Amino acid sequence: MDLNYLFYRQQIETSRAGAASSAAARKVHRQLASEYARKIGEAAVDPDAVAKANPTMAVAMTAREVGSET
Repeated sequence: MDLNYLFYRQQIETSRAGAASSAAARKVHRQLASEYARKIGEAAVDPDAVAKANPTMAVAMTAREVGSET
């Protein structure tokens, strides 16, 4: 996984938060955007951190959380 992917996903989640139709969805998308930003910050300090990032799992977990709140 590369740093560009993390920046891309962070922007997508920020955009989705702005377009979300419910407070629960906005919250989850903001949390994901924050998580991607954290991973980007880690990569600035430790370039090997990008290889350790696993946002796919966060997205899967988020989908379940959104489904359970509606």
